[in-house]
Amino acid sequence: MEGTRLKDSPVRVKAYIAGLILFLTGLVSSKALISLGSVILIGTACWGLFSRPSLPVRWPKQLFGFVLLFLPPFISGIWSASVQDWMQVSQNKIMLPALFASFCLAPGLEPKTMLRLGLFQAMTVVLASWYSMLTLWPDPSGISSSYLEAKTLKVFLSNDHLHFSLYVFITILLLLANLNAFRMQFGKGVYLTASIGLAWLVIYLHILGAKTGLLLLYLTAFIYLIMNYLNGKQWLRLGAGFIVLFLLASLSISQIPTLKNRFYYTLYDFNQYIHGAYIDGLTDGARVLSWKAGKAVALESPWMGKGFGDLHHTFMKWHQAHSAQLQPYNWLQPSNEWLMYLCGSGIPGMLILTLGLWLIYRHSPFREHFLFLALYCSQVLMMFYEVNLTNQIGISLLVFSVGWFQCSPSPGREASFRKQGT
Repeated sequence: MEGTRLKDSPVRVKAYIAGLILFLTGLVSSKALISLGSVILIGTACWGLFSRPSLPVRWPKQLFGFVLLFLPPFISGIWSASVQDWMQVSQNKIMLPALFASFCLAPGLEPKTMLRLGLFQAMTVVLASWYSMLTLWPDPSGISSSYLEAKTLKVFLSNDHLHFSLYVFITILLLLANLNAFRMQFGKGVYLTASIGLAWLVIYLHILGAKTGLLLLYLTAFIYLIMNYLNGKQWLRLGAGFIVLFLLASLSISQIPTLKNRFYYTLYDFNQYIHGAYIDGLTDGARVLSWKAGKAVALESPWMGKGFGDLHHTFMKWHQAHSAQLQPYNWLQPSNEWLMYLCGSGIPGMLILTLGLWLIYRHSPFREHFLFLALYCSQVLMMFYEVNLTNQIGISLLVFSVGWFQCSPSPGREASFRKQGT
């Protein structure tokens, strides 16, 4: 693996583990904990770096990709009129290279420690899903009916069900990859518990009904079947796999009230915006409208952009002129990362974004591993319909997905760890 793994005192190792625990807890509960955990992770990385100034460090080439994601918004401050808004954007974006660098400079953690942290990470997501389910019990029929009005079960983190469903999907993949390692390292009891947790999270994704997590889950399963059985011409297994996926999706839609209502709401939303009707509260319609706004703003300054610091004011002004009939909560900035970079920093910024994302994938030593492919590409896919690099949770999930591989001696795959003593 490229990058230096610094061997340090037990104090630094414990501090780094504490930072990871706070960071992972924050991913399901609190942006403040995400920030605190990130500061500790970055601080302990700097501690190791500056306490050994004579130790040469080979930075992984992926880090340059994260730096490129930060550069266009940062440089656009030169022509941004609102310095305060630009500083807020830059403050979020700087976490891309800074947090990833902290994973690269992590102290060498034992395989058993990484597996325990993996179990802790999965446990936090399962507990968060139980909290979400508790909101269903008082009025199950009422909550199910609310799915016809763009509402879902409550989740932590400002009720951001989109990113929480993404995190549930990420956790499902990590659990799948580590099940055998859990069994070999901790025994059948932990293996069985992790398997039950895995099955529950799959069920919960269907109950939650958030499109992002479900689409990524089924798309990943579909691609996995093709990659494993199509090339080997195992037509029977490939066909059986497709039938299972179809039956699972069909039965879930017909038998789970929340998902059924979400399905019909999505069809209604689609029928509205394809006919040019944009109605308050229709999420996909608001997203399509944001693309129209992004296209119009981008054409005004295609080479330099408006500057990331001025995007909020620019889009509010556009919506006031073109969608005043809608409530302001429908006035979104472009739900597409390439459009955001195009509007903020012009065509060069959009090209730099593309290059940065490609470098992160191209220079990953795990790029041929299906788990990394699914974790990384799923979030890049999200960037076509969501601004994943604009908010703290989206940035944190992207860096976590890539950085976790940098920490893991075995990058989340089902490779076995030798049994170690406690």
